[in-house]
Amino acid sequence: MIGAGMAGLACAGAMHAAGWDVTVFDKGRRAGGRLATRRADGLQFDHGAAYASARGPAFQAVLDSMGASGDAAPWTAAGPDRWAGTPGMSALARHMEGRGVGTVHTMRHAAHLERQAAGWMVRHHDAATAAPGLVTDTGGEVAGPFEAVLLAVPAPQAAGLLRAVPHRFAAEAGRAGMAPCWALMAGFAGPSGAPDVLCPGGPLTWIARDTSRPGRAAAPECWVAHASAEWSWTHLEDSAETVRTALLQAFASATGLQGTPAYASVHRWRYALADSPLGVPALWDREAGLGVCGDWCLGARIESAYDSGCALAGMAGA
Repeated sequence: MIGAGMAGLACAGAMHAAGWDVTVFDKGRRAGGRLATRRADGLQFDHGAAYASARGPAFQAVLDSMGASGDAAPWTAAGPDRWAGTPGMSALARHMEGRGVGTVHTMRHAAHLERQAAGWMVRHHDAATAAPGLVTDTGGEVAGPFEAVLLAVPAPQAAGLLRAVPHRFAAEAGRAGMAPCWALMAGFAGPSGAPDVLCPGGPLTWIARDTSRPGRAAAPECWVAHASAEWSWTHLEDSAETVRTALLQAFASATGLQGTPAYASVHRWRYALADSPLGVPALWDREAGLGVCGDWCLGARIESAYDSGCALAGMAGA
């Protein structure tokens, strides 16, 4: 399994539960992908996926399980039927991993796939030194053979790996659009009086007081703001300092908070939003033992990633 975001964890979990020996490679420091929580200077920010919600019974059962274990709770400030991880969104990933997903190797960037007579071989590099999107058949370490390889990574990354195989799914992955998002994290010592959640439009489409999330202390106030896809595309390669300055100005305009924050930083999610999904649950080539899943197959929701991962596991024999 390549990728340990929600889609990868759901797929790996279903395969593991069905008795498969599952190995997962992920480039992050921990599993979860955009189910991410940043901690800095005693502050905490959920700077990736803002919340989870369910439209179908399968994912609602997962949220109910997370609620029962204390890993998630309804976030009433964000609106009805919206759940937040407790104490952070990364708790959702820990819950999925805790249910059993096989062996997870973090900080490993999968750079090449090769199908040999004995099975699939995965070449992986130290993610701390591998260039983003690196595809190479040299260096690093090689793991395998594996009976099947399942990809649960953003569409452009999947397309790069699949072109090098080569495999026809590369064209499908290349067809799925994914938009970037710059995220601003700001901490303030005192109360602001601003609304807990704002969707102002313009440069910023989402602003939330993270300290309004369930189980959080009210102070110091921690805020997360997401830039629009259009703004993020325009400023995709700008420096972090330039983006931080611009988004702080937009944040102050939208919230009325004019003081200098005690903490402020930004994070670029290069593949944040599945804005042109394929409209299929997953892709599976039984003969090759190769499959692909992700939110970009179904839609820009955590539930979509979960459903896609479960669908691929079912296709692959879970």
